[in-house]
Amino acid sequence: MLSEQRYKEILNLLEKEGSVKAITLCKLFDASRETIRRDLENMEARNMLKRIHGGAMRLDSRQEEEAQYTSFEKRQRERAHDKEEIAREAAAHIHEGQAVALDSGTTALALAKVIKETFRSLTVVTNSLAVANELADAQGITLVLTGGIYRADEEAFVSDIATLIFSKINVDIFFLTTCGISVERGITYQRMDEVLVQNKMLEASDRTIVIADSSKLGVNSLVRMCGIEAISMIITDSKASAGQVKAFENAGVRVVVSGEGNGGADR
Repeated sequence: MLSEQRYKEILNLLEKEGSVKAITLCKLFDASRETIRRDLENMEARNMLKRIHGGAMRLDSRQEEEAQYTSFEKRQRERAHDKEEIAREAAAHIHEGQAVALDSGTTALALAKVIKETFRSLTVVTNSLAVANELADAQGITLVLTGGIYRADEEAFVSDIATLIFSKINVDIFFLTTCGISVERGITYQRMDEVLVQNKMLEASDRTIVIADSSKLGVNSLVRMCGIEAISMIITDSKASAGQVKAFENAGVRVVVSGEGNGGADR
């Protein structure tokens, strides 16, 4: 039996039982202790289970969430050029005098930097302290910060408290960042508490534009926010493949690839 087949059966067993002993797996697969030990080590390294003395146990929902989590600081360093490219394209879809919402993603921070250097009459609503710090001294920018419970590893405010303002304001465009977006599963995130604020931003906005680098296209993360029918457009970087773009366009979602000169259409 191939290792991937064993992994699948081990996960099925953990889903039913919660834990399993290594000796049980040896008998089940007619495999040596060394083979099972290696399987469990590899599966733990891939955040598929947690090893315990004499066997393994299923990850609980919180452990699964944390296993998939990548910190804001680390994400900010990843694909920085692509995020800047996307941000400049996104800025071409903003008019002076509008109100825009920026969430706590690193691509939203890249857009905040472009907004600071480009616009002189704009309202920006955000739950991101990183975005707020970037725009705090920007001339002509009216900054609205949601408040809420501060999450240091995301440099952002979360929880129900951070959503209260959205019942009282109207936003022209919400620029939505995401950990993954696919035709089948829609927009997904690493953590449950991220979705609360994003949903309220979406409800308060006339239109929602996803700004996501091409590594997020066709990818599913842990927590589903909404389907792709809730968004009006995706802006991504020039590394996006024709296949990635076509999948969304076939589903009725416009995709703008930065650098192709599409941005001016909204001005």
